[in-house]
Amino acid sequence: MSHRIQIRHFAALLAFSPWISVQAQDAKKAEAAKPAAPPAAKPVSFMKDVAPLLVQNCIACHNPRKSESKYVMTTFNQLAKGGQQGEDVTLIAGDAEGSYFVELLKHDAKPRMPWKQDPLPLDKIALIENWVKQGAKYDGKDAKEDWPTLLHKQTIVPVPEKYPTTVPITAVAFSPDGTNLATGGFHEVIVWNVATGAIKQRIQPLQERIYDITYSPDGQYMATAAGDPGRFGTAKLWKAKADGTAEFVRDLGESTDSIFAIAFSPDSKKVAAAGADRTIRMWTLPDGKLDMQLEDHADWILDLNFSPDGTKLVSASRDKTTKVFDVVKKESLVTFPAHNEQVFAAIFSPDGKQILSAGADKQVRAWTPEGEAKQVRNAAGFTGEVFKLALSPDGANVIAASADKSVRVFKAGDLAAVRQLAGQSDWVYSLAVSKDSKQAAAGGWDGRVVVWNMADGKAVKTFLAAPGRSLPAEPAKK
Repeated sequence: MSHRIQIRHFAALLAFSPWISVQAQDAKKAEAAKPAAPPAAKPVSFMKDVAPLLVQNCIACHNPRKSESKYVMTTFNQLAKGGQQGEDVTLIAGDAEGSYFVELLKHDAKPRMPWKQDPLPLDKIALIENWVKQGAKYDGKDAKEDWPTLLHKQTIVPVPEKYPTTVPITAVAFSPDGTNLATGGFHEVIVWNVATGAIKQRIQPLQERIYDITYSPDGQYMATAAGDPGRFGTAKLWKAKADGTAEFVRDLGESTDSIFAIAFSPDSKKVAAAGADRTIRMWTLPDGKLDMQLEDHADWILDLNFSPDGTKLVSASRDKTTKVFDVVKKESLVTFPAHNEQVFAAIFSPDGKQILSAGADKQVRAWTPEGEAKQVRNAAGFTGEVFKLALSPDGANVIAASADKSVRVFKAGDLAAVRQLAGQSDWVYSLAVSKDSKQAAAGGWDGRVVVWNMADGKAVKTFLAAPGRSLPAEPAKK
């Protein structure tokens, strides 16, 4: 019986199928006539889409050092909370209309952000609105972290194979055997063969500017200090290989601004760095553990070096002082204020009994780091700021680089003039002496690097430390 019912039911369906087909077609036509639903907005990422806009337009005025309207945006928790002109919660997940954060971006907003700048393009505002509507999610690691720093770490800037122009050479260093020279470039360190001027290695990616490069006394490591000015800085450790190249070991430390100086202790067991955040940090090797952190300067620290016995550090600062610190006790010992101008460089004498420092007062001063820090002698005659000092490893000479385009050699003991090293054509920012004290090198504003024989002061190599660029040919002699 059930079988016959099923057959009859199937027959009934066949009988009514033309009507069903017509009805289905009518329904499809009606559906097609309805206006199309707007496409769903693409998922918006805070770190990939929103954060770059905030860095370009907002962070300069809303950071821990400059918090306009008491609004700090450098952590997501602070960004969401708002400042003194915002609501208790300026960012409401899912509600773009109710979020004060979005309202301030509208072209007719009063006040309108970014303040006194061109308004954001409408498509960028729509992007931020969609992000809020989608839940205003933070896709970093932790809502309490400094997300601009994290963004910088994740952003890799492509380095051109050939430079369109030269860059100032703010760091140079000889490899342990003296056959190669490392120079700072654009987001990279470049290792050059001294004899041929050929590139041996391009170490990247790094921050925009390389401020210091140094090798450990035992020849095992290379360290770099670099930074994206006003945004991010790094101190990195590299393994120095026998062929003159280097291999990354670890990040030693990071900063929210550039790191200008880095130095190894004489026994190669410690490395210290300092920069725009006014803090001296020291790590032990090989584990890279932070061993000391001191903050005693009132402004940028521009140079940093160990004493010959490794028990002290000397620093040079934009606050117009030079200071000596006890590495063991981790405390400040003495301050030398006699420059009365920015101090760019400071090193210990070969015996560690004196400090040699130089800066915007256009001279090199020698002073005692004990008691009242008294000056004992000086070397003048510069017509521009003295940016860098280097001590030859044999302890015989001190070399000074200046904005007057000169590189001068003095006796380390009494600062008596020895000679001037010719060949630079612009401000000279960086200096290095080979481990055997036989060669010196300097880098300038115009990208020129000159290598000299220290025995007679003659230039043995001159080149532009910029891949793809070379010095103009000298005019033919008549």
